[in-house]
Amino acid sequence: MRIRPVFLFCFLVSCFLAIPCVAQSGKGQLRVVTSPAGASVTCDGILRDQSPVELVELDPGDHLVQVELSGYLPERRTVSVASGRKAAVEIIMNPIKGLALIKTIPDGGNIQVDGAHRGTAPLLITDLTIGRYRIRGSAGGYQDREVELTIENRTPRCLVLELPSDSSTLTVNSVPPGATISINGLSRGTTPCTLERLQSGETKISLNLADHLPYQDTITLEAGETHNLDVSLKPLPSTLSLVSVPAGAKVFVDDQVRGVTPLSLESIEPGTHTIRMELDGYEPQTRSLEIQRRETRVEEFTMLRLTGHLEVLTDQGGVSLFVDGAEKAVIPDVEKPTEPIQMELAIGNHRVELRKKGYLTVDKRILITQGEVFKVRESLKRHFQPDTVVKLNSGESVIGVAGRRFPDGDLEVETRPGIYRTLKASEIVSVDAYSPPAR
Repeated sequence: MRIRPVFLFCFLVSCFLAIPCVAQSGKGQLRVVTSPAGASVTCDGILRDQSPVELVELDPGDHLVQVELSGYLPERRTVSVASGRKAAVEIIMNPIKGLALIKTIPDGGNIQVDGAHRGTAPLLITDLTIGRYRIRGSAGGYQDREVELTIENRTPRCLVLELPSDSSTLTVNSVPPGATISINGLSRGTTPCTLERLQSGETKISLNLADHLPYQDTITLEAGETHNLDVSLKPLPSTLSLVSVPAGAKVFVDDQVRGVTPLSLESIEPGTHTIRMELDGYEPQTRSLEIQRRETRVEEFTMLRLTGHLEVLTDQGGVSLFVDGAEKAVIPDVEKPTEPIQMELAIGNHRVELRKKGYLTVDKRILITQGEVFKVRESLKRHFQPDTVVKLNSGESVIGVAGRRFPDGDLEVETRPGIYRTLKASEIVSVDAYSPPAR
């Protein structure tokens, strides 16, 4: 193909006109491109714009170009720009990568970063760029644990993942120690004992020790937790029979009322117990007993009576002495007694009566105290009240108070106070009780 001279001339003129500014000013141009784009571009210390950017009106020579982008390392380049020419530079930016040391408790856990397996702990990761990551740790016999890790700069980070156990730990103590432990029916040692790797959930536990009652319970174990179980084992019960003389004493065992004697305690725990007996009118008794396991024991208490003394003297013979309604003694039938009647009585309040036919009854309330003598000195007052009617063969009726009966059958009758009449047996037809006529 043949090029015409006129066309060639026009082409050369157009090319010359296209670059008159650069050629005429003597300045150069520089195009800055970064990967990734958007970096801040500084040329010779002056911030220009974000990449990609065209830098114009640059003096010929070397220029220092610096680019910065969040999450990336800053980069610098020295670029030579010729007079009247265009230059270009492309800068590939390197992302900032953090340092992370990841550990697990226990050691050796598997580490995943955003779902990707990265190795086993302790693990140093050096290729994590700025951002957030999900770090998961896992190990056999332990529950997985996942946390968030934020990488902000090159400052090293240390992350420790404590993996919770997927089973439970149980510590068992007993008093006394040495009890056999069974977990869900399987023997697991003797107390004190720490049991690890137990399955979580409801767990049946039993403790057995010779001469003690078995212990059973159901507890709920939580995965990853340590449970403590402290048990006081009760000794096998014993039998204690308590007897008092006299019976009916109130029984206290360790200050608790348990009944009255005779008393049998079928399930008293072995050990030291304080037994106390109380009975009205008797001194309380206390005894400390050491009860052995599976022992059958009988304890007898002889109660000591709490007493004082009563002494009674009257100026009349033939007087009957009553205490609390019961006849206790009769004062000899003499004209004037000189010796008192003495007796022992339980301490406390009592009722004393002196009774004699034809005399007013003496009724007294007395208080007997321990070791003391209560003296009663009384003079009975005469009370004439006919109680007998005697019919004689002469037809006469003699009314009075019957007195002595003589051996020959004669009868003495007090017809008036202090007036006595002796009736011959041969004259007596009948002797009857006399009742005064109603008024």
